[in-house]
Amino acid sequence: MNDTKHKTLDVELLNIHKGEYLSEALKRQGYPMLPSNAIINKVMTGTGATYMELNPKLSPRNSIVIEPYRSAVENKVQAFDEAQGVFKEVTVKKLTAYLNNSNIKHKKIITTPEGFQTKVLKAAKSLKMNIYKEFFNLYDESEHITEDTGYRRSISTPMKEFFKFEGKALVSATPLKPSKYTLTLFLRHQFKWVEIKPDYDYREGMTLVTTRSFYSRVKQEVKRLLDNGSPHVCIFYKTTEGICNIVESLLHDGIIKEDDYKVFCSKESADELKSRFLEHSTEKLVLPLKRVNLFTSRFFPSIDINLKELCDVLVLSNYDHVKHTLINPFTEAIQCQGRFRRVFPNGKRYNSLTIIASIPNELKAKSDEEVQADIEARIKCYRAIQQEKIKADDSTYYDKELKRLRLNEVLNSERNGFDRFAIEQLLLDEQVKGYYLSPNALRQAYEDTGYFNVDFQPEDEAVGEDDIYRIKAAKTKEKWQFIVSVLSNIKEDENAVQLLRAKCVEEEWLINAFFKLGRETIEQQKYSKTTIKKLLEQTEQKEAMQRRFSREFLLDIRREFETETGNDLYIPVNDVLDRVSYLLDCYGITYSRYRDGKKGTMCKLSKTTIKDYFDMTPSNRNGARVKLDRFKNELLDQE
Repeated sequence: MNDTKHKTLDVELLNIHKGEYLSEALKRQGYPMLPSNAIINKVMTGTGATYMELNPKLSPRNSIVIEPYRSAVENKVQAFDEAQGVFKEVTVKKLTAYLNNSNIKHKKIITTPEGFQTKVLKAAKSLKMNIYKEFFNLYDESEHITEDTGYRRSISTPMKEFFKFEGKALVSATPLKPSKYTLTLFLRHQFKWVEIKPDYDYREGMTLVTTRSFYSRVKQEVKRLLDNGSPHVCIFYKTTEGICNIVESLLHDGIIKEDDYKVFCSKESADELKSRFLEHSTEKLVLPLKRVNLFTSRFFPSIDINLKELCDVLVLSNYDHVKHTLINPFTEAIQCQGRFRRVFPNGKRYNSLTIIASIPNELKAKSDEEVQADIEARIKCYRAIQQEKIKADDSTYYDKELKRLRLNEVLNSERNGFDRFAIEQLLLDEQVKGYYLSPNALRQAYEDTGYFNVDFQPEDEAVGEDDIYRIKAAKTKEKWQFIVSVLSNIKEDENAVQLLRAKCVEEEWLINAFFKLGRETIEQQKYSKTTIKKLLEQTEQKEAMQRRFSREFLLDIRREFETETGNDLYIPVNDVLDRVSYLLDCYGITYSRYRDGKKGTMCKLSKTTIKDYFDMTPSNRNGARVKLDRFKNELLDQE
């Protein structure tokens, strides 16, 4: 990789007035159309960047607009009669016919990344068209090239051809600054960063809720909004499994009825949800909305939702249940609220915006330097092994070694080189994790976006449903590690510890070990239940001895039998032991008695225990009895 440490993109600052469209703002500042060789940060959603490019009157040129999701392609095709959408069902033949249509002067193609690779380029080649010169290429919502490439490598594939276009730009309200891995590409093609800064206060009000009982808090918030008369609650959540949980819970509790919800997701997810009896699931944005509407990530960018009434918006993140649900405050959160386009007379686009996030236990985030060191080590190893593989007669061994390098994360879709955007995505993932290390870290991230006025409402429960869910869902050793992790955070909160004891009855031994042996000892023993329980038993026996012979206990036991001591009176042994057991209970000393079957107690309670405190005379007349001759006052003197 080339060293870009001291290189940056040139920055051009432009402005936009309140109520002004991007086309108007650009023309006012000397740009009749979108500038080329630029990453355009339009800052505000809904200012009409793609509309400008797709409108032949505003942009009288041939255009290819790449949208990250099919839903966005379909949404924009509906707005432009002469535009051609390209996705799975559109054939190369149909696209070729469109390109040959002489009645359309300025061709406007809206395509998915996959459609661009397999159909747009193929159609142009079949017509011997110099597409790189004749078309302007605009990649919309450009942050997804990096954000999504971890699970959808094809999203960054068009970038190979993108840089060949004479006219080209990336655009988004939330673009990512190029990392050291992608900056070289943009510098090589003389890109600049164009920032369209509003000259007015554009920040949106937002409530940030951090919680340890995620689904209960979401259900509570939905009920509150509906009870307060919200016509539509719009929920953005990345997981269909989580969406299913929410809908089923709302239905079960009678908060909504069967026809009160709609889920917007991919066709595959819609089919899956329908198989689970959530019939109102669809891959298309169809209005009107229902009372509760749930959107997966394919509906986060590029979709225009124009409503007749102000809705309430919830954006959800719950890493403990599904790891990929972390919301990036700088991109995804802004994009979700940006889906609502219509500005109502009160100046609002929605009634309220609430972010609900769980804060994961002991989430760890690598630094940029750690990620880069890991990636660069893998790349060096890859290249060294590849060189040896070329020389070898039999490549089998080298192929096995290459598989061990975890290269799928960074190889391009053809697996013959490295994808810079995939490497960048690994860096971004760790940065986003860093926002969720604590409630205050997340609050700071939302404030640092400069886009929100944050009303921070952290819930202060030390143990919540998320912690219990995580423990119950884990395998044995992982479960024990979770319990110890939770205890480390709540050890001063007696109510939280009692809740954990109630929910983790079978792990009582581990909870006791945490408080009596400490986390370090448990980890040193590698969570070996047998070893830890043995150490715990030894510790508790020592503890019992210390308590049983403490000055306070000795005074209490002397006082308990004061009237019987030295009075030549025989008492049933069981009566004496019952009274001793009461004192043991008062001092928190667990015990076992003859044949009671109790295990793991701190001491055994028997006739011998009486001898520990009294000189006595036993008798078996009329049953086991004992005469307490004298209390051993020397025990107190030793104290």
